[in-house]
Amino acid sequence: MNDIREIVTRAVLAKGRKKFKLKETVLVNSDVSSVLGCWIINHQFTTELNNKEVILTGQFENNIWYSADNNSRTDVARSTTEYNGTVKVKEVLNDNISDHCDVVARILQQPTCTNALITNDGIEIDITFEVLVEVIGETKMMVNVVSCNHQEDDLDMLENEINEDFLESR
Repeated sequence: MNDIREIVTRAVLAKGRKKFKLKETVLVNSDVSSVLGCWIINHQFTTELNNKEVILTGQFENNIWYSADNNSRTDVARSTTEYNGTVKVKEVLNDNISDHCDVVARILQQPTCTNALITNDGIEIDITFEVLVEVIGETKMMVNVVSCNHQEDDLDMLENEINEDFLESR
């Protein structure tokens, strides 16, 4: 006999993905000759659900290694970049049964410096990173239940059908 049951479970209700592109100018104390490298570290962020979009607020540290004074010495310029952005989400399931939803965000591509340009104000860097967000909440699903009519007696009968002396009967 088949029955249909309703199960309440947590599932992904909506998803979204976005690539962020930021520009930051890092001030330096000396005359820059060339940029030798750039690292982005200590990325931290928080998320907040607002209707059909997720608000992402975060920060990271920029470390730019550069040469100065006609390439006679090197130094590292440090700054912190703070950002706010939104990621639009598309509904995967539309039968949310609760007002409480959680947002899970994963960084698909860590913040990376893609370009560095020496300007009069300092060093201008281009930063890109990519985020995937999922909205998780409670939903209902219907499952087909097939009853199992096996009794323990059936297992006992199976045991009785086994011939333990089959090797000796030859």
